[in-house]
Amino acid sequence: MTIREVLHQEIEATKIEFHTLLNSIPVNTYKLPSDNPAWTVAEVLYHMSIAPRFLGKDVKMIMRQNWLYRLIPIIFPKRLFDRLNKELTRFGARNATPHFLAQQYDRAHAAALKALAEVGDEDFEKCFYYPTWDPLLSGEVSLERLFHYVKVHFDSHAEQLRRIASKLD
Repeated sequence: MTIREVLHQEIEATKIEFHTLLNSIPVNTYKLPSDNPAWTVAEVLYHMSIAPRFLGKDVKMIMRQNWLYRLIPIIFPKRLFDRLNKELTRFGARNATPHFLAQQYDRAHAAALKALAEVGDEDFEKCFYYPTWDPLLSGEVSLERLFHYVKVHFDSHAEQLRRIASKLD
């Protein structure tokens, strides 16, 4: 199996896992706090769509290797990244329903597959140095690792939500 096929399968499986998780979480728990003090359960569900949604922009950054991108951590410090991440997630999830969250993830999933289709087979080893904003995606990041991040990001937040669900049982 090629790298592209492995990544495609992984991204598809993650979409199925998202929908399974979403369907397992009662709507009346959406306003409960999550393990992350910044977000509710619904906000974490919405946030899970962010990694695949912005994948295309990250792919372009790695492919272009523009030296200006190296200024991002200087111009855009971690505290600003964290604040924007928190507020944009809250804003995006403000009217969360199961249908809305499923729709948002499906759109993000389609964007991730589109980005994957646009990467040449010879490009998966291209790397870019990411700032330490997210411990799951920092340091030297190859395009292959970037696409694996869809699952890694999902898994980290799914585990948070499963812990909450287990406390409710």
